[in-house]
Amino acid sequence: MVEDQDNRISQLIQDNAAVNDLLKKQAEAGLTNLHRPIEQLGALIARPQFIIGNISVFTGWIVINLVLKFTYHHTWDEPPFYWLQGLITFLALVVTSIVLVAQARQGQIAEQRNQLQLQFAVLNEQRSAKIIGLLEELRSDLPNVRDRIDEDAEVLGQPTKPEAILQAMETLADVGETALPPKEKN
Repeated sequence: MVEDQDNRISQLIQDNAAVNDLLKKQAEAGLTNLHRPIEQLGALIARPQFIIGNISVFTGWIVINLVLKFTYHHTWDEPPFYWLQGLITFLALVVTSIVLVAQARQGQIAEQRNQLQLQFAVLNEQRSAKIIGLLEELRSDLPNVRDRIDEDAEVLGQPTKPEAILQAMETLADVGETALPPKEKN
């Protein structure tokens, strides 16, 4: 019996992992030909080696130019290193663009996951309401169980209306007690 339970738990974990794999594959399938190299560049610039490499190149640039200035009195980039400033500015523009594109895509994926989580929550709420209703029916049908009115069970046995939840959250938002974005005033 314990082995059957362990097998069942293992199967449930594998099913959950399969759902996660499916979500990852779906996110990968949503990548365009432009997103793929940007995602790869994003993974590259997110490494500490990128920062160390840039600092090394910038330091080397400055040192070489200063050495050339003092030994040969001729450099390719005189201090205050306008070419280096241009290179750094261009690099900052590229990195910022990559980060913004990656964040926008990750935001879309997060929104999809939030919607999926909401669907699961609503489904679980409906299941719970059905179970409570069935238990209440069972209690009233069983002769050896005292039949009584349970107001909490009556309330919890009703499926929640999403409109009512949203209205309650908006009411709390008016008071400032929720994370909902503030209403725009007309």
